[in-house]
Amino acid sequence: MRRALPLLLIACSDYGLEEHKEVPEVGEGDIATDPWALDLSGVCDESRREILVYNEGDGTLTLTGLRLEGEGWSIDSAPALPLELGEGESTLVAVIGTVGSATLTIESNDPDEPELAVPLSATANTPPSVSISGPSPSEVVAEGADLVLSGMAVDSEDAEETLSVTWSSSLSGKILSTAPLPDGTTTYTWPAADRGTGLQDLTLTTTDACGESASTTVSFCQDGAYSYDALSLSAWHYEGVATYDTTNNWLQLTPATTNAVGTAFETSTPVNADNVDIEFYVYIGDGTGADGISLTALDAARYTTFLGGSGCGIGYGGSADCTAGPALPGWSLEIDTYYNGGVDPTEADHLAFTFDGDVDGFSAWAELPEMEDSGWHLVSVTVIAPHVTVAVDGTTYIDQDLSGNFGFSGYVGFTAGTGGETNAHLIDELVVTDYECD
Repeated sequence: MRRALPLLLIACSDYGLEEHKEVPEVGEGDIATDPWALDLSGVCDESRREILVYNEGDGTLTLTGLRLEGEGWSIDSAPALPLELGEGESTLVAVIGTVGSATLTIESNDPDEPELAVPLSATANTPPSVSISGPSPSEVVAEGADLVLSGMAVDSEDAEETLSVTWSSSLSGKILSTAPLPDGTTTYTWPAADRGTGLQDLTLTTTDACGESASTTVSFCQDGAYSYDALSLSAWHYEGVATYDTTNNWLQLTPATTNAVGTAFETSTPVNADNVDIEFYVYIGDGTGADGISLTALDAARYTTFLGGSGCGIGYGGSADCTAGPALPGWSLEIDTYYNGGVDPTEADHLAFTFDGDVDGFSAWAELPEMEDSGWHLVSVTVIAPHVTVAVDGTTYIDQDLSGNFGFSGYVGFTAGTGGETNAHLIDELVVTDYECD
């Protein structure tokens, strides 16, 4: 008998025949900005900045909103929202700051930080500062000397070498425009030939990138001599017999008459009595021989009269038995051609330098050759206190330091006198050289 074979049933499935696939996890977006905050200093009118907003996560970052709250800031440009940023992608938000503080808030689907705050602040530009170290205030610069200008410019926001500096003078205008060195210093050698003489203001101005400026000023004096023909000036004051000879264009202090006294002072242009050069021609003669003349710098603050004592006072002096005075305050140089015993240091014609009209208290004196020769003699007087130099016809007779009051503003003038003897006393070609800074 044939046996029936058993029926084998085999079932098939995908298990083991197909690789198993895991479902991946969904990534997340992660918002970040560069910079994370804005802090601006030295803002001029306004400043524009860009903020990079980017996705540093491994999923999609969706930007959904922007808010700006505070003062002094505004959004200049931004992307249309909502905006999706893939991994590593970015966008820009531009803001404008003036002065103030605000917060830019960026809304997104970042699960950890759905609102990212970016602090914004801006402070206004501050002006630079500037100082002058040379010349010093009230400095007197010698005639013909170059002058080194020295200063410093500093700014809290800008590098010093980006500033501009300008030197200017009230007499010369703009001297130089340049930039300081990186340490803020600025120097310039100002040639003497480019400067005006006299008192002037020197100003240093610095300007920063915002156009804001700062200035400082010092006053100094550039010395310099100036000469003028004093006889051409109109403001002469005459006393006694003195007059201006319009025919000959000279001063006549006395004619050749007895017991005459005359003085003439130029009152419109006072000089610095401690630093002045005076040159003139003198004529003594046409008479029997007396008494002499003086060149006097009359103290403009102390005088009460223009006419000093007669006789041995020669129109300027006092403080002696031979004259009733009064003595004129200031300093005087006399050319004495008459010997007054007990007063004069010599019987010869002589020079004598005195203070405050003290005719027998000479600070310096020297004998002269004959002066009453009815001829013109050149007299040159230089005072650079306390030194006095006097020359007649090119020969120096006094050249020494003297002790006395030179420190005043004075009127230049002449005095002369006669007594029982006579002489004409004339003055011509008077040139006064004064200095600006005394």
